[in-house]
Amino acid sequence: MNPKNSKRKILIIGGVAAGTSAASKARRTDSNADIKIIQEESLVAYGSCGMPYVIEGKINNFNKLIARSIEEFKNKYNIEIFVNTKAVRIDTFKKRVYTKNLQDKKRKIFDYTSLIITTGARSVIPKIKGLSLDNQNKIKGIFFLRNFEDGVNIQNYLKNVKSIIVVGTGLIGSEMVEAFRLRGKSVIFIGNKDRILANILDKDMAEIVVKELYKNGIKVILDEKVEQILFHKSENKNSPISIEGIQTSKEKIYADCVLFGVGIKPNSEIASEAGIKLGIHDAIKVDEYMRTNVADVYAAGDCATAYNYVTKTDTYLPLGTTANKQGRIAGENAAGGNTKFAGIAGSAITKIFGLYVGKTGLNKEEALKNGFDPVEHTIEDITRAGYYPDNKKLWIKLIADKKSRKVLGAQIVGGEAVKGRLDLISFALLKHASVDDLKNYDACYVPPVSPVWEPINIAAAQISKLLSRSTVIKH
Repeated sequence: MNPKNSKRKILIIGGVAAGTSAASKARRTDSNADIKIIQEESLVAYGSCGMPYVIEGKINNFNKLIARSIEEFKNKYNIEIFVNTKAVRIDTFKKRVYTKNLQDKKRKIFDYTSLIITTGARSVIPKIKGLSLDNQNKIKGIFFLRNFEDGVNIQNYLKNVKSIIVVGTGLIGSEMVEAFRLRGKSVIFIGNKDRILANILDKDMAEIVVKELYKNGIKVILDEKVEQILFHKSENKNSPISIEGIQTSKEKIYADCVLFGVGIKPNSEIASEAGIKLGIHDAIKVDEYMRTNVADVYAAGDCATAYNYVTKTDTYLPLGTTANKQGRIAGENAAGGNTKFAGIAGSAITKIFGLYVGKTGLNKEEALKNGFDPVEHTIEDITRAGYYPDNKKLWIKLIADKKSRKVLGAQIVGGEAVKGRLDLISFALLKHASVDDLKNYDACYVPPVSPVWEPINIAAAQISKLLSRSTVIKH
């Protein structure tokens, strides 16, 4: 409890999604608290998920991604922000954070009553010959996309680029190949797995998306590992090193620029050094109140674990939605609240040219690993009445547990109306609904927006039949 007449000091390390959500909610919870944010970058509260759409030209200015300025936080919410400031050590016994200004190198100590760690995550630098932590920023034509500055640098470099290799076939890579192609670039998309979007789609569903990529001029290379960066030879030792291409396990590929999107890792070292416990993937372990194992220390966002309400286990799924929700809970509780975070189902969606692609819950492999006896079924349908113009195709893969008949997850790919259906199934997962619930729910219908038989009802009805058979063929 905060002593009577003593102002609560809430200190937040990190000022993007989770950090600013935490600060805003803390202010609404305690109007009298002293709230400060320490931010390593020069900007706060920007929507990093929007960066591919600025690069492709859909949004005409990176500044449009900034939700609130530093001045607005100060003048409207009385939240003080220290930018270009790196937290270097946390002393949880004295309740202090030691910092260094990255511009003037001055040191400063911040005291706190409650501390919220929202340090985010950073790009994984793959172990490739010619690429290291020391030289990644010194090579012309090599990029990672994680923060605001990364996005601006990529945008500026594209002016003199004709060909680009995107390494890593996850969400970042998938969104960026479209952005580059819409800018008129020749794009090669390469990954070391047997499919794209491996954390979202099974191979059969991923193949639908690969066809869309080919249709839009993207060359897709799978099951190849990048082994080396190729450089242009220069007789002048003082000239910048520039990239020529890459060497994979099978071939040399030449391009003007390479973007790596092979994953991210949580910035949790400062927490670990302070005795704060880490969990899965070295993310900061938190409970449903976003508390760490250390009193009065909370964590949220891309640096923290998240509870999965399907598997009932901790997971690490760094997404903007999770960061904002966790930040909100952490901010409220750090300011004296007592609210629980409900958890996540692993819901994710992206857009790739003419398709929307998403997943919620588990796929069959994940279900098996978590002790379920899964059955899966895929349907192909349409998004509007058959006679209505501009119909789009829709593929739904539903996964359910044989014993309990509970829905376990879904993957959906389609030309429209994907998010709403995924959200419905995510809610079904939250409520531990059965396939019979999904089969019987009353869906809306009008020809411009849906067929008379809702595709979710159909998918659930068909998998219900599979579950009802005395013997289910496992495949």
